[in-house]
Amino acid sequence: MDRVGVEGEMNFLDLKFFILFMWVLVMTACIFIIFVIAPISKFQIDQNDSLSFLKTSFIQATLAVIIVGILIIILNKFKKAYLLKKLSGKKKS
Repeated sequence: MDRVGVEGEMNFLDLKFFILFMWVLVMTACIFIIFVIAPISKFQIDQNDSLSFLKTSFIQATLAVIIVGILIIILNKFKKAYLLKKLSGKKKS
């Protein structure tokens, strides 16, 4: 009975660390977007050119979408690795 309880706790801890890791990745990406990509517009040389604003906004949006896409790919890979680990552990039991 102790063994089942300990194994159940380990599974729960694995899940907690997996969720914690996912949230750390998401928060890191958010902080990067807010503090690195958003201030790009501060570095415009000609403030009166509306085309310059459009270019800067396009660059910011493109970078943000790329970062979110990379984040989705990374989280999907870790999800698959976590599920494979859990499923292979269940077969051995």
